[in-house]
Amino acid sequence: MTPTSPEPRRRSRRFSLVAATVVLVLVGASAAMATVALDRGPRVRAVTGDASLAVSQRDLTLTLRTDQPLDDSSLEGLRIEPEAPADIEIDGASVRVRFTGLLAFDTAYRIVAPELRSRATGATSTLDYAFTTPPATVTVLERAGLFDRSDDVPDRVVRHDLSRGTETTLLSGPRIQEYADTPDGVVALVLDGDGGAHLQTVDGAGVEGTLPTPGRGDIRLLRASADAGRIGYVFTGPAADGTAEYTNTLFVSDPDAPDSAPRAVVGIDGTALRTDAWFFVPGTAYLVAESADRSLVLVDATGAAPPRALGQLGDLRGILPGTTSVVVSSDAATSTLDLTNGSVSVVPGAPAATSTLQSLVLSPAAFLTWDASAVTRATPEGAASVLATVPSGERLQEVCVSSSGRHIAVGTVPDGASIDGYPARADRVGRSTRIVDAESGAIVAEVRGTRPDWCA
Repeated sequence: MTPTSPEPRRRSRRFSLVAATVVLVLVGASAAMATVALDRGPRVRAVTGDASLAVSQRDLTLTLRTDQPLDDSSLEGLRIEPEAPADIEIDGASVRVRFTGLLAFDTAYRIVAPELRSRATGATSTLDYAFTTPPATVTVLERAGLFDRSDDVPDRVVRHDLSRGTETTLLSGPRIQEYADTPDGVVALVLDGDGGAHLQTVDGAGVEGTLPTPGRGDIRLLRASADAGRIGYVFTGPAADGTAEYTNTLFVSDPDAPDSAPRAVVGIDGTALRTDAWFFVPGTAYLVAESADRSLVLVDATGAAPPRALGQLGDLRGILPGTTSVVVSSDAATSTLDLTNGSVSVVPGAPAATSTLQSLVLSPAAFLTWDASAVTRATPEGAASVLATVPSGERLQEVCVSSSGRHIAVGTVPDGASIDGYPARADRVGRSTRIVDAESGAIVAEVRGTRPDWCA
């Protein structure tokens, strides 16, 4: 019998000793980490909600999720700096902050909790979460003069930073009929010399591109939505392939897929939706449109869900600032329709569709009316005050409200100003826009140009 060599046994013993050592090290490390975890207080591991939207949307919720369930005593001393109206609650491993009012523009905020306490271990830590709100801005279209001008001076889309008093040219083109703000840039309908038109885009880095259109025809009511990730417009004309003829048909395009063809929005009856009034619903992927039979339709702009009928409630006037409610006006009254629950509320005192007064609803508690010389703010209780007046030698052309409801844009033109002759959305030459505080009437800024991005 051949003797067995002792070498394999020695290797086996060495391996066992090494393995035992590794296990002991891992056990020790695990114990150390467990001790650290027991001693360490809760930490924020994720934040949901976009705090930048709190300048324009009420009741926006910011949720700070922690790595441990929280004791209710974590609320003690929890505060917002600078002070802002909010409801704050502890829910399991989350701190929920619901801003009940609007935050200030261009302001650094902090959410501070002196002692976040673990429900399991009692260990504490300090929470200090900081964010800065965006500046107040307004974008306008500066047309260079008459449509049939002989010079090559381009039209410009200019964004004004009202918080800092600066401006940036986002896009320029030979003839810009209209435009819409996108999340990081702008899309514009540029008229070509041969009578055609194209949709030109530019992003935050200044990179330009074009989007395909359904065909050669009339495009108007151009709008964009960051929430839906879509650009929309109404098109009239033949399809590019000659297979269809469209009249006031609503189309949507995906700017992230610039080579894909625009899609006709389908209405309740399964056919292409015709409309003269439509808007994206802020904070959602939906749009609302008034169809040819004056019925309101709620549509998922991404096409993921079928359209929903909202009924014949009156003419679609716009979106109530800072909400997901729409404003409708019938011969009997002006009302708001809450798209979250379908409730309809009359705005007492607001002019109905039959009124000759120009008007818009700021909130359930305030609305504006105006004529050629002044803008008046009124309440359902009947109180009224002049919010803005037009300087001598000018007349009022347009009034619209910002998405937050904090500011209004008052567009004026010189008396006797000529019409610029653009084929659609023509305007008066020499128009300027005053940005006015919607509460006090104080003039925040005055800029050259027309069609502020608020005036959809």
